[in-house]
Amino acid sequence: MKVYRTACPRDCLDCCSMLAYVDEKGRLVRVKGDPEHPVTRGFLCPKGNSYVELVYHPNRLLYPLMKKNGEFKRVTWEEALNFIAEKLKNYIEKFGPSSILHYHYSGSEALTKNLDTRFFNLLGGITRVAGDLCFSAGLVAQIYDFGGLLQNSIEDLPNAKGCVLWGRNVKSTNIHALPFIAECRRQGGRIAVVNPLPTGMEDIAYLVVRPKPGTDAALALGACRYLVEQGKIDREFIEKYTYGFERFKKVLEDYTLEKVSRITGVDSGDIERLALFYAENTPVTTLLGFGLQRYRGGGNAIRAIDALAAITGNIGKPGAGVSYCSDTYWYVGSFVKGEAPAGRTINVWDLARGILNAQDPPVKMAFITNANPVVNVPDTAMMKKALNSIDTVVVIDLFMTDTAREADVVLPCTTFFEEENIKVSSWSPWIYYCPKVIEPVGEARPDEEIFIELARRIELKDFPWESREQFLEYAAEAFRKFGVNLSILREKGHIKNSFVPDVAWQDKKFLTPSGKFEFYSEKALAEGQPPTATYVAAESEEDQYPYHFITPHSRYRIHSQFQVSEYIKSLNPFPKVYINSEEGVRLGLREGQEVEIYNDRGSIRAKVYFDSRMRRDTVSLESGWSVESGACPNFLIPSRVSEMGGCAALYDVKVGIRGVE
Repeated sequence: MKVYRTACPRDCLDCCSMLAYVDEKGRLVRVKGDPEHPVTRGFLCPKGNSYVELVYHPNRLLYPLMKKNGEFKRVTWEEALNFIAEKLKNYIEKFGPSSILHYHYSGSEALTKNLDTRFFNLLGGITRVAGDLCFSAGLVAQIYDFGGLLQNSIEDLPNAKGCVLWGRNVKSTNIHALPFIAECRRQGGRIAVVNPLPTGMEDIAYLVVRPKPGTDAALALGACRYLVEQGKIDREFIEKYTYGFERFKKVLEDYTLEKVSRITGVDSGDIERLALFYAENTPVTTLLGFGLQRYRGGGNAIRAIDALAAITGNIGKPGAGVSYCSDTYWYVGSFVKGEAPAGRTINVWDLARGILNAQDPPVKMAFITNANPVVNVPDTAMMKKALNSIDTVVVIDLFMTDTAREADVVLPCTTFFEEENIKVSSWSPWIYYCPKVIEPVGEARPDEEIFIELARRIELKDFPWESREQFLEYAAEAFRKFGVNLSILREKGHIKNSFVPDVAWQDKKFLTPSGKFEFYSEKALAEGQPPTATYVAAESEEDQYPYHFITPHSRYRIHSQFQVSEYIKSLNPFPKVYINSEEGVRLGLREGQEVEIYNDRGSIRAKVYFDSRMRRDTVSLESGWSVESGACPNFLIPSRVSEMGGCAALYDVKVGIRGVE
């Protein structure tokens, strides 16, 4: 039995170090959490515990498929690659490079998976997908406020006297934060939960606040005003390290407790208590989720929470900070991708309509990598229609996803156990080395090898790599600025980057134009945004349906990944929609009954379950359910966008719900 130290490459806050066990036949037989890693601490989430099954799953794609006469047929790699290369050359020659669309998302965050983007950048002005499905409104917001993106190490959390889980469900999406939260409490720290949905943390929380979905900015601004009125602000921090506070104070005049209570549905007393939590429990760490910025006013929500932390001095010291993400390793991604030439872009939040409306030229060929847009972008029905309008669609994946079913060519890729790679993350200072653990299963090939073969066939210029090993050597050079290279990683394994501080902004050297935290941002104003945080009402406030529809991430999946696993199915066998208990009874629903969730875009079905902790105006259903499940929520989600950052406003939607007999 051989044991390898590797790391999970999924798009996840926890960034787990793992041990992979391989038997004498070269077969992966066990995966477990690395007990020596200070964050992973020897345990994995359900997703990590399903990896062995996924590698050898009977439904895994093992050889190339091409659609012939409407049905997928097995073909050789030679036939598939020659077909793709010929189509690619013909479309570019006849219609130009903008007739080619490339859509890449976050299915795997391993370093060299961005080689596909490098390939398409070298093709010239293809059609690219702009914007974001995840967290870009908050990114822009924190850049306005701080000038960049940094967060405290999760290992710093026990230094906090207060921890606010604002929109972050750690039990579902960040379980390796739980030991640090527990340690914080053991040392006398208090927990506050701000979330319209139950999180399972309520029993240990000192304070629970449930704002109306999409109103977090108003809540934070109301808390700011109350603290200013009460004189419970950190004047020294404000005077030394912030810019524009007096102008921000004028904005706060509009956010009285009474008005904010009406907007948010939160009792005035709870707004006061939230404000005092920040002022009286310092140092306070705020762990932000991403759902709260998936509304039209999402960026301003993050700016308002940043401001609440700033006026109480809860920034830049041990146990204090607003943790959203870090841009430390973004340079690495840019290094691997290379420079993108000018070309046509389509917004991801309106991807389907953008494809259908594209002219001069229309989109003739699409490559979809690391992604399942049919399930994960807004308006699933239109997304299927858009893919069907394209002459040739190529998908690279592990399984026959809903997107792959719409393709003309499906190519099977390897798992991270079957290739050597490096993993870094926006939520961890660690640089993870991932060795090759087993040989590829079936005829699966690494994504990088596929694009190297295509580059050779079309004689792509400025693409010198002849193997993925060569490209890994090249890509790893990006880490030299941190004193690390591939040889060091191969020798030492995972390395904690000493250039990343455990406490963000501890030197108070902010990267804004003023060099200070900015309550008032000239940069925001120049870019057409309000210069200070403000409340922007959700677009769905104008919808005719009664219930806010929140589609949170599942603890059992990363978006649409992992549900194929029998182990995951045993834990999460079918879609469940949650509603407030009293509201469910009022509607005449029975717990466990099949219901229809609907709006003017269509309808889906799930079994309904009651939860007394839910707001009466809100229902929730996990994101990522397949089309086949009958409960893919994106059938109901319109193409809406945040006010900054181009983030899909996936939660900015309302629905109705009714029983099905």
